[in-house]
Amino acid sequence: MATNPARPADRRRAPPDRLFENDLPALVWHVGAERGADGFNDAWKLLAGLAEEQLAGDSWLDLVHPDDRAKFAFLRAPSTLSAPCSFDVRIRAEAGGYRWFLVSCGGPSGASRRTLVALSIEHRKAEELETERELAHVRAMLDNAPTMMWRTNASGEMDYANERYLQAWDRTLEEVKGWGWKDSIHPDDRQALVDYWDTHRFTADDGMYEFRVGSPERGYRWCMSVCSPRLDGEGRVREWYGATFDIEPRKRTEERLRRSEAFLRQGQMISMTGSIALNRVTGEHYWSDETYRIFGLDPSVTPGFEAVLTRVHPDDLTQVQTAIRRIERGEADVRLEFRTLLPDGAVKYLLVLVNPVHAEDDGDNVSGVIMDVTAAKLAEEEMHRAQADLTRVTRIATMAELTASIAHEINQPISGILTNSEACLRWIDRPQPDLIEAREAVERAVLGARRVSDVVRQLRAIFARRVPEASRFELGGVVRSTLPLLRAHMSQYRASVVIDLADEEPSILADQVQVQQVLINLIMNGLQAPRRAGIDRRLTIATSHGAGEVTLTLSDNGTGIDEDQLPAIFDPFFTTKAEGMGMGLSVCRSIVETHGGTIFARNNAAGGATVGFTFPVAN
Repeated sequence: MATNPARPADRRRAPPDRLFENDLPALVWHVGAERGADGFNDAWKLLAGLAEEQLAGDSWLDLVHPDDRAKFAFLRAPSTLSAPCSFDVRIRAEAGGYRWFLVSCGGPSGASRRTLVALSIEHRKAEELETERELAHVRAMLDNAPTMMWRTNASGEMDYANERYLQAWDRTLEEVKGWGWKDSIHPDDRQALVDYWDTHRFTADDGMYEFRVGSPERGYRWCMSVCSPRLDGEGRVREWYGATFDIEPRKRTEERLRRSEAFLRQGQMISMTGSIALNRVTGEHYWSDETYRIFGLDPSVTPGFEAVLTRVHPDDLTQVQTAIRRIERGEADVRLEFRTLLPDGAVKYLLVLVNPVHAEDDGDNVSGVIMDVTAAKLAEEEMHRAQADLTRVTRIATMAELTASIAHEINQPISGILTNSEACLRWIDRPQPDLIEAREAVERAVLGARRVSDVVRQLRAIFARRVPEASRFELGGVVRSTLPLLRAHMSQYRASVVIDLADEEPSILADQVQVQQVLINLIMNGLQAPRRAGIDRRLTIATSHGAGEVTLTLSDNGTGIDEDQLPAIFDPFFTTKAEGMGMGLSVCRSIVETHGGTIFARNNAAGGATVGFTFPVAN
């Protein structure tokens, strides 16, 4: 068992210098080269829990941490070290565990003895350990931070880079130190970056630069470096701290965006379509380059409704202003067609489509497109003119087929006129003129003349060059007025015609002469349809209405239409007749569709075919 080294009796017998050493808050002992250690003060014995004889000689070294014992080797070999020295060691306490002490060793005195004093530095070591742990944490944080981090001295020479930086640059710290980092910069970017840093390092401002880093073997990636200076109290730069970010994905996205914008510009130029946008809160407008070109405005002009109104044709100004108010209210599906009048007198036709932007915003943004449809409008007008000419040519082509019916329709009333005129003369030439009979004969002649006039008027309307005029009429009335023109053809083909017209038929809005042309064409095709053997030719003309439409159908009892040919019978130049031009049904389809209707054909279950068309009811 250890004995208590601090008994009062021992203190009374101790010499003065020992009393002084025992009062020190430190470990004190003496070591000689030959006899080893002795003179351990009370603090030593309290720490170790041992008596002095148990510490004497080299026994006290057993309490020193094995890793620190070599630090005391010079005590038994005084020739190796004669000057005072100090060092940190760990000494085991009676309570267990090692404690840190700062040992100060004086120079050798008589008999090569040295005095050693050990001050407890446990608190300092704990602080150092905590500091080391914090530094280790910082180092780990820097090395594992999701970006490349670096540091330079005040002159701009790199002295630190984290692991992520070194891995990304495929370099060691020694290789990037100083200005070594520049060797990994793309040759096309290297000198510009070096020049930038060579200038910026003498400032005290934050910096930023984009460049490519890598090697020819591994390839290069775009990066962006940012840096900030650490200043001292006088505002002088002491160090630079920087971070480098891999922006390759962003650069690729920017490149794709640039290509997309270039394609968009080219596409807008080719299609003559511009982009427009508006923030309804700020009133800020956006126009693409093509929008400026469409309006004939310089790109320096501030985009906005005011600039648009300077180009609007005076006749369209009211409807454009109305559409602008709808756009400002954020209404959906704003569609507007209007004309612009340019300073040189040129007129353009424009189509504008505007809708609110619904992608993750508050609905305050609207966007749209503006299209220059001038060429399409002019082509459409030219097409209508060509269609009108073709329709007239087709009408004229049917004149020969209608000659017999025309002659029949005119011959009968003319014969009546001649007969009634001759009768009138006879009544007048009598010795006693019968004026009553003569008047009746003249009235009958007038009726016949009017009938001839009606027939001629209808024929002139059919074959004259005229601009189509829409009017309200019933399809049944067109059927009734058209059939008398075709009586001769009905007799020629020995066909009977059945009429089934709907009651209370609503009116349609179309050009009556063109609709009559369609009906004549369909009747002539029905009369000329191949007949089944042993069956008399019969045509059925019917009208019906419902769901806002009026329908006219013409059915025959012939052999029908070949199913393979059925989808093509309305195509231009398609015909099943040896002498046919293939334009009749094509013109019919064009006329019907121009008036918003549809034309159709189908085979009947009982034989024959049905051809018909529908028109919307006139509002």
